[in-house]
Amino acid sequence: MSVVHVPVDTLLTESPRTLIGAGRAAAVAKEAETVSQSASRPLRVLLVVGAGFSRRPWHTAVVGALRPARLHVAVQPGMPTPASVARLAGEARDHRADVVVAVGGGSVLDGAKAAAALSYEPADPTCASVAGACDEPAPATGLPVVAVPTTPGTGAEATPFATIWDVDRGRKLSLRGGSVLPSVAILDPDLLLGLPGTRFACSLLDTFAQALEGAWSTRADDRAEALGAAAWARLSRFLDRPYRSAEAPDASERRAALLAGHYAGRAIAVAGTTVCHALSYPLTLRHGLDHGHACGVTLGRVLRYNAAVEDGDCADARGAARVRAAIARVTDAAGAGDAPTLARRIESFLASSGLPPVPDLRPDAARVAAEALSYDRAGNNPRRLSIESLTRLLTTTAP
Repeated sequence: MSVVHVPVDTLLTESPRTLIGAGRAAAVAKEAETVSQSASRPLRVLLVVGAGFSRRPWHTAVVGALRPARLHVAVQPGMPTPASVARLAGEARDHRADVVVAVGGGSVLDGAKAAAALSYEPADPTCASVAGACDEPAPATGLPVVAVPTTPGTGAEATPFATIWDVDRGRKLSLRGGSVLPSVAILDPDLLLGLPGTRFACSLLDTFAQALEGAWSTRADDRAEALGAAAWARLSRFLDRPYRSAEAPDASERRAALLAGHYAGRAIAVAGTTVCHALSYPLTLRHGLDHGHACGVTLGRVLRYNAAVEDGDCADARGAARVRAAIARVTDAAGAGDAPTLARRIESFLASSGLPPVPDLRPDAARVAAEALSYDRAGNNPRRLSIESLTRLLTTTAP
């Protein structure tokens, strides 16, 4: 297979335009003004944040950096739902916002992205209209978004889709389209200060999964594989160090984690995620696992499963050799040597991360497997799947 080198400087000038470095969040007002679709002065900004925003040590500086814009602060508490996205879109319309600035984790970024994309709709947004919009491409126009992640690993600042959770129906929805892609991503390692160790661990697990899935997906190309490998070259340093609540990553670790998450996000923007994410949705909705934790629970098992692909059960038209080569490219970048070794190290990280114990999935395994297969993400997996194979994967103890 050909090897594609992805220079960081070149990558960060592509859409979304990406700024990385300590203190870069101070440029948020300038970036918001640059991408604004209005010449109005002063700029009207909808700032979307999480419930814990005011408790982070840098929140005053971020708000101050957006002055003298006319600022309206909206809170996205927890996972975005049709109701919360409709509310945010309504707040954007009421404020007559020129631009949306999203500062937070993946849920904040996804809620803000969806609201910005839907705020131009003729009718006032409702729960039903938000859910319905996920059945077709997002509107072609929407408010520009400046995405400022405060957790590493969701990749939401780099993807043209937003996750919305329809809890009432027990389904994960996705709003997709060019208008969902942020215009600018600001990766400031200082904004990871104050992040609890277990939250950092969950974010890393999400990045682990996205970087592998983006590389082995049936939709992956050389670029996605290179991005997945580039992410894992930065992730390997974390595998043998658990992050419990009393610990805090240093400056170089914060930068490495943010950049790895961004690379992984760009990889899945090309290739999509696969069965780890498909399994994570019922694990979150039915068993209450945090998204990153839910991805990490099955990642080692899925890695072993996909690494054993043969032509007879390969779902990738390019053949099993391509899948094994993509996995080898990632394991080499991670310094793991082979897939079983990387799987063991991921599972060791999960076991020592301080995250809550996973409930016994055996009684519910077949239903979780069936629900996972109902998501299109499962169709990107390079080795064929069935309810039986996924049930075995969920109930078999890792070696």
